[in-house]
Amino acid sequence: MDREVRQELYFSLLLLGADPLLLGAVERTDDQELLTDLRNWNEAKLAELREWLPTMSGEPLEDAQRRIAQYESQRRSLKLAA
Repeated sequence: MDREVRQELYFSLLLLGADPLLLGAVERTDDQELLTDLRNWNEAKLAELREWLPTMSGEPLEDAQRRIAQYESQRRSLKLAA
């Protein structure tokens, strides 16, 4: 990934309050390491969201369910395109 693109992505994530582990992954210089770290982070975050669903209600629950559905839909699309 282009260094400047990676840097701007890092700044965007920083301003959004991203998890320090995610920020650390974006700082990686090797694209394959970055990809592996991002996939691991995404799967861990998905598991965390699913774990918290039973404790949620109202808008936070709907938001989490929507994000999970979007994530799963995009993952399916990528697998079909491969």
